[in-house]
Amino acid sequence: MKVRLMRRLERLLKKCRKLKEPGAGTAQEYNDNLRQLGYQLLELYIKGKISIEDDIIQIAAEADQLNISGFIKEAGKYFSYKKNNGENAKFSEAIASCLMDFYNIVVESDNGYHVSYYYYRGDNKPQGVPGALSDLILKLFGICYEYEIDIETVMTEKYELCKKNYLN
Repeated sequence: MKVRLMRRLERLLKKCRKLKEPGAGTAQEYNDNLRQLGYQLLELYIKGKISIEDDIIQIAAEADQLNISGFIKEAGKYFSYKKNNGENAKFSEAIASCLMDFYNIVVESDNGYHVSYYYYRGDNKPQGVPGALSDLILKLFGICYEYEIDIETVMTEKYELCKKNYLN
């Protein structure tokens, strides 16, 4: 994804340079391309893909990106599976708490919107199938954190097996 975004930036830069030449295009085309370039840079900056310091733009290294284990640790800060008395909930109770999230995914998929469509309500929380799926995934990550499940390692192994079986 990072490569695709950077290529798009390069294309926009080249297009802006060409449009700057006399007779190459209209002032409106030039302004529109500059606006798109600005939006792309802002999007990369907001997503943490680039940083701007001392007039230097730095591309974030892959190592700087949050991996699954890091995401699980972050999710673990916000999802707690404790009973009212402070004890940890049983694993089966924590998993059972995900059933409502599965139900929400089904309900959202039956709303008539495409499953990739998401929307916002007054609470600025993403809704729709993507919002319900993210609730479930974050809850599962919190469970993995709480019960010290190294899901990244297992997912990697399963992925490699699937790849191997697919290629054979």
